[in-house]
Amino acid sequence: MSTKGRISVECPNCGERFDADFWTVVRGDSDADLKDLIISGEFALLACPKCSAAFFHEEPFLYLDPRFELLIFVMPENYRTEKEKWLAKMKADYAALDPTSFGGRLAGLEPAYFFGVGELSALLSRDRDMEEESEVLACLAGENNFKTAKVKAGPARVNDLPFCLPYSGAAPVKEGALSAVKKLLSVNDALPRLKNLLKALEALGVEEIPFVK
Repeated sequence: MSTKGRISVECPNCGERFDADFWTVVRGDSDADLKDLIISGEFALLACPKCSAAFFHEEPFLYLDPRFELLIFVMPENYRTEKEKWLAKMKADYAALDPTSFGGRLAGLEPAYFFGVGELSALLSRDRDMEEESEVLACLAGENNFKTAKVKAGPARVNDLPFCLPYSGAAPVKEGALSAVKKLLSVNDALPRLKNLLKALEALGVEEIPFVK
C-alpha cells in the first residue's frame, strides 16, 4: 500500500509555516485515487490553513506499479539544477533497497528517474489512453472469437502498441496474431495502436513474438 509522511512547508502567499501530509510511496496498482491525482495535476497541491491559498509543493517520492513495469523515483522539478547529484543519490537509495521490499514486487523492474511530477503525469496519462484502447481491442477480439495475450509494457510504450495482442491458434505466435490483427482491422480500423501492432508483427523475422509476456 501507499505510505506517507509529514513535512513542514511555508505558504508562498502569506509566509505561514504548517505541517502537511505528503506521499512518500505511491502504489499505482492499488491506489487509483492517488494515480488520478497525479494525472489531473493535483497531486502536489496544498492549501494554506491560514490564508486558504492553494499552491504546489513537490517532494521526492517513489511510484510503483508492477503491472505496467513502473518503478519511478520522482524528484521535484527544482532538483534538475543539480541533476547529477540527485541521480546519484536516488540510484544509491535504489541499490540499498531490500529485494523483498513491497512483497518482492521490485524484482525485474528497471528504475526510472523523473524530475517533476509533471513527467509522471504525462506518462500515466498516455498509459491510460493505451489502456482504454487495449480494453476496446480485447472486447473486439472476444466478439470475434480471438484469444488475447499480454504485451510487455516497456515495448508497448516504446513502439506505441496496445497492452494486449489478439491471436488465433494455440499460442500467440506471428502467424496467428497477424491473421487476428488483420481481421480486427477489417472490422474496426479506428484503433491506431492496432495498426502499429500490425507493422510490428510484419517486421518480425521469426514466429516467436518477443514483446509478449
